[in-house]
Amino acid sequence: MASQEAAVTKAGAEPREEPVEESEQQQPKKELYPMVNWKYDLFLYGMGNLVNLFFREVVPRGSWRVPQTGPVLFVAAPHANQFVDAILLQRTLRLDANRRISLLIAQKSVHGFIGWGSRQVGSVPVGRAQDAAKPATGLIYLPDPINDPTLVRGVGTKFGVGEGEPQGMLFLPPGKKTSGESVNIDQILGPEEIRIKRPFKTALALKQLTGRDDIDKEGRFTDKSVSGSAPGYKGTKFKLAPHTDQTKVYEAVFARLRNGGCVGIFPEGGSHDRSELLPLKAGVAIMALGALADAPNCGLKIVPVGMNYFHPHKFRSRAVIEFGAPFEVPPHLVEMYQNNQRREAIGQLIDTVYQALSSVTVSAPDYDTLMMIQAARRLYNPTGKKLPLPVVVELNRRLALGYERYKTDERITSLSKSVKDYNSQLRYLNLRDHQVQYATMSIWKVIVLFIYRSIKLLILFLCTVPGLLLFSPVFVATKIISRNKAKAALAGSTVKIRGRDVMATWKILVACGLAPTLYHGYSIAVVARAWYDHLWGYLPEWVPLVLVYLATWVAWTAITIAALRFGEVGMDIFKSLRPLVLCLVPASDFNIHKLKRKRAELSAQVTDLINTLGPEMFPDFEKTRLVPDFSKLETGGTQTSPTEHRPRRDSEASSAGPDMETPPPLSRRSTTQSSRLLPRNDSFSNIGRVGIFSTRPPSRSRSRSNSAGGGFGSSGFHISGFTTLDSAEGFSEASRKIREAMKDRRKKSDKVKMEAGGDEDDDSFSLFSFSFPTMPPPAATNNNTIGSGSNAPRMPVKQKMAVSLKSLVSSVLSAVPGAAGVGAAVSGPASSGGPARLESLFARTEAEVDGDECLHDCESCAVKYPRGFKVDEEDVLYGQVKGWSTHVLVGTGKTDWVRDVADERGSVMEAIQKVGGVTNGRLMLSASNLPTPHDTTDYSEPTTVLLLPAFAIVHNVHPRNVPQLISDVVNVAPTNSSPLTPWRSVIPTSLPSPDASLADLTINACPHSAVVLMCSQKTRDARCGQSAPLLRKELERHLRPLGLYRDLHDERPGGVGIYFISHVGGHKYSANVMVYRRPNAFGKDDEPLPEGVEEAAEAKEKNGEEEQEKSDVGAAQCIWLARVRPEDCENLVRYTVLKGKVVKPERQLRGGFDRGRGLMSW
Repeated sequence: MASQEAAVTKAGAEPREEPVEESEQQQPKKELYPMVNWKYDLFLYGMGNLVNLFFREVVPRGSWRVPQTGPVLFVAAPHANQFVDAILLQRTLRLDANRRISLLIAQKSVHGFIGWGSRQVGSVPVGRAQDAAKPATGLIYLPDPINDPTLVRGVGTKFGVGEGEPQGMLFLPPGKKTSGESVNIDQILGPEEIRIKRPFKTALALKQLTGRDDIDKEGRFTDKSVSGSAPGYKGTKFKLAPHTDQTKVYEAVFARLRNGGCVGIFPEGGSHDRSELLPLKAGVAIMALGALADAPNCGLKIVPVGMNYFHPHKFRSRAVIEFGAPFEVPPHLVEMYQNNQRREAIGQLIDTVYQALSSVTVSAPDYDTLMMIQAARRLYNPTGKKLPLPVVVELNRRLALGYERYKTDERITSLSKSVKDYNSQLRYLNLRDHQVQYATMSIWKVIVLFIYRSIKLLILFLCTVPGLLLFSPVFVATKIISRNKAKAALAGSTVKIRGRDVMATWKILVACGLAPTLYHGYSIAVVARAWYDHLWGYLPEWVPLVLVYLATWVAWTAITIAALRFGEVGMDIFKSLRPLVLCLVPASDFNIHKLKRKRAELSAQVTDLINTLGPEMFPDFEKTRLVPDFSKLETGGTQTSPTEHRPRRDSEASSAGPDMETPPPLSRRSTTQSSRLLPRNDSFSNIGRVGIFSTRPPSRSRSRSNSAGGGFGSSGFHISGFTTLDSAEGFSEASRKIREAMKDRRKKSDKVKMEAGGDEDDDSFSLFSFSFPTMPPPAATNNNTIGSGSNAPRMPVKQKMAVSLKSLVSSVLSAVPGAAGVGAAVSGPASSGGPARLESLFARTEAEVDGDECLHDCESCAVKYPRGFKVDEEDVLYGQVKGWSTHVLVGTGKTDWVRDVADERGSVMEAIQKVGGVTNGRLMLSASNLPTPHDTTDYSEPTTVLLLPAFAIVHNVHPRNVPQLISDVVNVAPTNSSPLTPWRSVIPTSLPSPDASLADLTINACPHSAVVLMCSQKTRDARCGQSAPLLRKELERHLRPLGLYRDLHDERPGGVGIYFISHVGGHKYSANVMVYRRPNAFGKDDEPLPEGVEEAAEAKEKNGEEEQEKSDVGAAQCIWLARVRPEDCENLVRYTVLKGKVVKPERQLRGGFDRGRGLMSW
């Protein structure tokens, strides 16, 4: 339902309550329009699925900014899609932020199905003055617009005699593509004279009321020597509306906010189809200030929401729902509001809200300008690849800001004219901009592609015909009715241009009513035939007619949805045939080849102009590019990579001042509520991803339901360079001695001619030695050390033999002179040269200290493994993993890979295997779902690498600069056995690239306090592909209330990043989960910090984040668990992630390390 806001401007309209006792304030008051949670969720589920069918893709961005608790006032704009806006906002908040929201709805809409639906979701009805406005008698004009602009005089009017009243509203007629102005009536001086509360401001209103032409665009009179209206001017028609009492509305809103709920409002007042924001109504400010005056300590926050659509009235269009940074109302505004300065307080807060909305929306002065800006954005994409929707929205916003600032510049006006001419040529040829690329193909390739796509189109057409015929009455009815409703809405509105804002709503409503009626009629026809002759004798006689009716209902629905998907892809293919035909006609006077040359020229001009004016408008332009400047990369320039961390900004930073900061950096998608085993509704997916149906290079869906997982992305917080620490020489000397000792130990180990095995499936560990010097073979603990509880699993005979063999090898190594000393050097003094015992490596939970192991919220534990999900429960896990020194996670943007990730052709993983040269121990190599900088799965483009345990992010990694990555980063980085010493002393901020065509390697600190890794490689084992999305969903559910959840592109300091990685071994113990933790990551560890780390923590508190970066020591622990189930995720967060403890060590702990105490499990 559409959330509308009343245009309330009367200062005393909001209710004022007498002071009450503190005990009375603590008791929540009964709400006038209560919300029932199960009704809310059920209604939203049904309507959300219908909206999913209407939109091809809906992408939330910045949902992590939504406060998880406390009262929140959501302010959404532009209100471009009537009732659909509300459903999208409610659905996004429920799924991605787990918040329910009460929206304001126009009183005139609270009837029929819309009224019933609004009651299910706890909406608050609002009476609006414009809904009650009626044409008034006579004409009005301004007798003295310069000296007395608030005096309005009428001709034949009846003010106070049945028409008009104090505090009522006066409405002027709209102009062409311009809304009419409205004001409140202050006094009625007589039947033909009134005084309004404020002067009219717009040029249209002043022309209507004076008939004068000497008025500029800002609404100022150029000839002030003439004080009256134009000679002989009689006046203009107008409408009057009575005063609307909003007391109950404010009471309902205050009650909801007092109780910690969420209220949503569209402050423009009503839906519209304009390209710019309408003036905001005062109600949003009155609600915020009144709520804080009523409950000063409620902690109210305001969150701006941008409703960004691409053709919102069209079927299968796209949308981006963007949440801005929440802000609080300044206390001095609340004081002003309480001290009879309400008008000033309301005005200032409205300005703040408008600036916040400007940071999450795209505004243009008119539709033609918006089309020109979008064309310039397409021309500014030198990669020629499809950009994610959030990046598209952000580019549009920045270009709109730049156009508004430099629109009088001669270069801008000339380029704007050229871009508009280019758009006209595209329309003449009936082409889209991306289709111009076909001109680069050879004639034979065009012919083959044309024939191939024609065959695909024929197949898809045959698949679409049944559903098209069945559903055609719905298509026809929705189109006719929505157009008629748009005309009616346009006739009754002063702000709409074409009335398109109501079309999507009526298309959905008509389809909701007509489609079931059609299916019912079709099913009755089939049932009648079955009753007559059992479907020509094909239907067995024992089948009941009720079953026939239900089966046909399911069949009609399935046929319709299938036709929808096939038809959608078929239309894309059909549209792609025209440019291919044009390519076959090179003799045409006006063809696609000429257009291609024109596009190349314009693209160069647009890029050059943006690169020239961009730094003038945004001081951090080069550092925060959304689209990289490849011309600089090709010439070996040192431009900052687009993947470099970037500073965030507040929502107020969108003002076009001379020193304005760049809007917040964009990433692949904001999403967020992702990695479920199956999406709630597959409408966000695209069948075009399947090769046979695709019309463009395949790319992953960027919708909420198909997002890949959590973690850091290609942009975010700027991390400055680190200075060299005083302990650099000592640390380098210690590292050198450790490496020499390890080499010596390996040489002596080779003399023994024995090798200890780990898992029975040795290659499943993805631990690539690649002829690198390896860590010494792990030595297992004695059998009696692996748990003493009665519930400890029994060790099979074969495993006992393996453990005995490992013990023998360990004894032999200990007998070799110098081996014990080497072990001490690697593992630290606490390790005594061998693996740590199970009970000493990590602390285990204790009921008397940590409390109950479970919160017993069984109703919320709805996620379960599928039936038949079985793992090995007998083997003893601890001590059976091979040791590793460094863990490298390569960003691929995928969640599944070939069996051996080093066989991914052209990938960084393959390059690491071929290059070799790792000298600081065994390397564990994992492919991961970390997003690539340009959001592609193309291995030929640079990617991002996470290096553990250093917690270092390496940008711009390419197969050609892997040797530099190995020699200058991996080989000098801290390992699992290194002491907790800052790694900035050995790893620089950036490394110049030896290849001029590649950007420099840049190294930054990972912002997270902990990282959780889960195997998702279903190619190796289907159980991994099933368990990873489910575990991630459960971990997200427990991390969000703590404010620790971080999605793919959420790089706030702290929190927990969740990544999917390739196979690490032990698939029969699925799910395998590795938790890397910084020292005392969340301040809850029982163990005291080591001396150097404790000093770093104190420096952080004293000097802030910059000092923390200089003292970053990386991960202190890695806790490797197995047999993890969704019901274990609560304990995994409460104890393992937050405290570094293990709940079920005998059953789940496979191994790990603790650098602070020098302990390892191998």
